[in-house]
Amino acid sequence: MGFCKTLGVLALVGGVLIAVFPPPDVLSGLSSNHDHSPLEVQAIMTGFCLSPVIGMLLDERPEIETTGGEFKFEEDGDIENEDYAQASIYAILYAMYKNTPNLVGAGTSAGVPYQFTFNTWGITPVDGPGQPPRESVYAFPDTDPQRHGKQAYASLVTQPPAMEYKKKLGDTPLEIVEIGCGTGAGANLITREVHPTAKYLALDMQQAAINTCNQNHATPDNPGLTCRLVPNGVGNGGNRAPRADSSVDFVVISETHIADIEIGDLEKEIFTEIRRILKPGGLFLWGNAIPTRVWEQADVELPKLGFELVNSYNHTKGAVVARDEDYERVEACMDQLLDPYPVMKVPYFGPRCHKVGERLIANFYRHPGTALYLKMVTGYDSYMHQAWRNNK
Repeated sequence: MGFCKTLGVLALVGGVLIAVFPPPDVLSGLSSNHDHSPLEVQAIMTGFCLSPVIGMLLDERPEIETTGGEFKFEEDGDIENEDYAQASIYAILYAMYKNTPNLVGAGTSAGVPYQFTFNTWGITPVDGPGQPPRESVYAFPDTDPQRHGKQAYASLVTQPPAMEYKKKLGDTPLEIVEIGCGTGAGANLITREVHPTAKYLALDMQQAAINTCNQNHATPDNPGLTCRLVPNGVGNGGNRAPRADSSVDFVVISETHIADIEIGDLEKEIFTEIRRILKPGGLFLWGNAIPTRVWEQADVELPKLGFELVNSYNHTKGAVVARDEDYERVEACMDQLLDPYPVMKVPYFGPRCHKVGERLIANFYRHPGTALYLKMVTGYDSYMHQAWRNNK
């Protein structure tokens, strides 16, 4: 039997199995509290590729309201927040990252092997009127495949108020908590290179991400880092951060889904919990690319909760340039993430699923030409680094 016929038979058998035993929906049906095994990920990806969801995303869809511009999924990967559950989409993404640990760089980092743990957009220094000082960006070599994400994390925790605060502590180690740490790559960078004496608690709602954090980063040679699961996330349903009142110097939030639409009730619960664990005068260090109107809303809401803005850098232009500089690596990365799944080679279904996978990953990565990238270009979204002091 020829290769194409074999794949065709496998697709038919897979379709029958999926009809009888439907896998969970990648966009909304996966649990953040479960770390999917390689076999489970293969089954989930096969079910996704053979499901009607691919056609719903690629083929002509009814008119839907999009935010920040006129976008279509098949062209720029746009997917609205109501189309997916963040717990589900990140469950599969983190499982894919974990099951594809060794990648190879491209562009200025061509041939450099790396582990895909910095799934962040990042920033790079740029010159020009109104831009943050070049020295505000903690620079890494051009040959580092993940330098933009590293630059974002390191720069966030070395803002002037943070360095002044650390200086006053003297030899006392910093107590840091990160909410939404992902795989812990940023926490690992901070505890090994930026603030190496810090005691760092990295929290996330994704079991796969925390498993990667513990396996790769919170190792015996990095005793300052602890990675811990908070099911469903800090602030959600009254969940508390596992720290005592007034016990933390810095709370870090970097490129998470927090406040990506508005500062609603959940965000206020999270910010209240941040203030609870911060020491008087402690700092909430917040970095992200979110709608500009949400940053403006933060200027109003955070002071009501007892915070004072003590530093603000607009890195939007540097974030756009970072995505441009990272183009070749991300193109190579998407292929390396998707190629391990045999279903991608099934005639008709495979190429269509590969395109959907590329569009989803590219848009979440703010890859040039995608909806999220264009929202930064137009200023609908702003990439900010801010430091908020807890005025207890």
